[in-house]
Amino acid sequence: MNFIDIKQTKTTGKLRILYFTPFFSVGDIITENYLTNEVRTVVKNYPNTEFLLYVTNRRKPNVVTKVNDKILCVNRKSYKNLLFFKDMIKIFTKFKPHVVHSHYVVPSIYVNFFAKVFRVPTILHGRGIDVNNLPYFSVKSKFLLIIAGKLNNLILTVCKSMKDDCLRFKINKKKVKSIYNGINFTHFNPKKKMFFSSQHPLELLHIGSLILRKGQHLIIEACKKLKESNIEFHLTLIGDGILRQKLVDLINKYELEDHVDLLGWIDHRNIPNYLQKADLLVFPSTTEGLPNAVLEAMSMKLAVIMTNVDGNLELAQNIGSILVEINNPQQIFEAILHYYNNPREIERGGEINRNFIINTFSWEKHADELYQAYNFLLNRRKHKNEKK
Repeated sequence: MNFIDIKQTKTTGKLRILYFTPFFSVGDIITENYLTNEVRTVVKNYPNTEFLLYVTNRRKPNVVTKVNDKILCVNRKSYKNLLFFKDMIKIFTKFKPHVVHSHYVVPSIYVNFFAKVFRVPTILHGRGIDVNNLPYFSVKSKFLLIIAGKLNNLILTVCKSMKDDCLRFKINKKKVKSIYNGINFTHFNPKKKMFFSSQHPLELLHIGSLILRKGQHLIIEACKKLKESNIEFHLTLIGDGILRQKLVDLINKYELEDHVDLLGWIDHRNIPNYLQKADLLVFPSTTEGLPNAVLEAMSMKLAVIMTNVDGNLELAQNIGSILVEINNPQQIFEAILHYYNNPREIERGGEINRNFIINTFSWEKHADELYQAYNFLLNRRKHKNEKK
């Protein structure tokens, strides 16, 4: 495949997917990119599949990258210009996709205008706040989700709770299917895990963007109470964002400089090193889809403290997970204190969490279900064409 000199594609034996997304990691993965894992696993398991990735990333130049014989990546700075229109005409007339797989609500609406003209079935993959949060607070976001629900032939969600969100907004339940993401069990595999004991401080960890809905300020508030209770602990915050300075100020205000490290972004390949050292993941978000940080922590045998929201409920285990209410630093403090006083639960819970992740979140299973979804739409399209 070559996008610049693309010739009319032969139709025999190939399943061609136009994959429309705001980001995709072609080279080294600095932050976890589940989209990369999704595409690569489908291609590995089903060699008849070809992907043309249309990535709209303003931070990168307009460039075309051949990942391999099955994956071509076209990066554009925006889908709101004339170049996008020209690209779509070329893709639909020469690459001739069998299915369009788009991520997030607004981009799926844009690409659907072309898909309808060329009678190509479409998938919207709902992954975050544009499905399970914004439509509840914004009339515009609600309207856009309803429109996307009508335009797309299939709606995929990363968790069952997000499927329920779609149904609440009157999207046809026959269109909606939840498919869990996977985890790289080899990469996120604890080696000689040393569990918490009184010989060292309780190691707390949080991974995520430093934005209000992730709730890092609530963890710091809980840490203030831990210090006041003379609990030996250490907190590591991994991530960056607009609230960084406010969090630094809060750490200084409570004189927690010796207890809290704010590391910024860490190369994703090194995240297992920090998970290996940690005892607990603390994750007090106000809303979530199915958080990769929690999946990875559970795979590394960490016990987790997380809010009682959305996909978190599908991850919680009887031992190894404590659910807290949103915006409640007192409950976070009490949950940490519980594990501090019951260290055996950290070990038992970590083992339970690891087994749960292995049995539930496999990229192989994810790829199988996604490939079945592609073929379902392709076969339904063929059946409609035969009737004409």
